Amino acid sequence: MPAADFLLEHMSRTLWDPVDTTRVASLDVTLRTRVNGEIYRFATAANRDRFRRTPLKWCGILRDPVTGIQFIPARGAPRFDTAESPYFFRSDSTRSAFMADTARYAIHRRY
Repeated sequence: MPAADFLLEHMSRTLWDPVDTTRVASLDVTLRTRVNGEIYRFATAANRDRFRRTPLKWCGILRDPVTGIQFIPARGAPRFDTAESPYFFRSDSTRSAFMADTARYAIHRRY
């Protein structure tokens, strides 16, 4: 078993669904979504869809992709949606910088 697969299998035993923290999340790629490039995994499609409707309710601390500074986004936090995921920012200026060079700042994680 490749090391990455072993680690993912091990993580699956301690990876909790952010919407229903009493349930272990699945490693199934259809039961995941991203916010600011971070991957969130879910026990069910219903939990994944609920998270996607209101990600700020569930995601907690995020990292601004431009500055790298961690923050807890407020309800009106600047947002930009890419084909892959929504991104939230600490300020309108970092959102503008991201929009001007998305390829530079977008975070792409495989797992």
